[in-house]
Amino acid sequence: MTTFNQLSTLTLLCLTLCACGGGGEGGSSGPTSTSPASSSSSTVTTPAQPAEPAPNFDPDPDRLDSAAETSNDLHVKADFNFSTIKSVTLDLGGQDVFGASLANKMVKIYALYDVVESYADQALADKALLATTRFNSAGQLTLTLDVPVNYQTLLISVDGMLQSNHLLSELTMQATTVAHQFN
Repeated sequence: MTTFNQLSTLTLLCLTLCACGGGGEGGSSGPTSTSPASSSSSTVTTPAQPAEPAPNFDPDPDRLDSAAETSNDLHVKADFNFSTIKSVTLDLGGQDVFGASLANKMVKIYALYDVVESYADQALADKALLATTRFNSAGQLTLTLDVPVNYQTLLISVDGMLQSNHLLSELTMQATTVAHQFN
């Protein structure tokens, strides 16, 4: 046989095998053999795997009383708050110093790093604007802000009102509600 004939016979054989799925188990035609491990009338099941226990992140009690020498020795208390923000809900209303409605008046909310109790405090110069909004047409304002935890005081400034009638409110680490009626 010539090389050409051998090559064409081999090609024809390869194409035939590819077209019929290559033979063996799982083919679509011809009789199939069953192995002793499998039977057409029974279902093979795997044994149930035991569930992995939940990981325990409690610190070693012996190491809690000693100073940490490396970062691997550090432990965080279970009640530690990892959040870097606190939610503050504002519920404001009332009237301005002249008795007029606060409807549609502009409100600016500032945050301060220090606890400020007086408008004369020098820390008021270092305020950061958090939000600008308006009272609704009924003169009410309800707003929830996410405030960074490093701020200690909110200054709520209503445009058109005297400075002495603005609001200073100290913030705590817990979620805070600031409810106030201006008058």
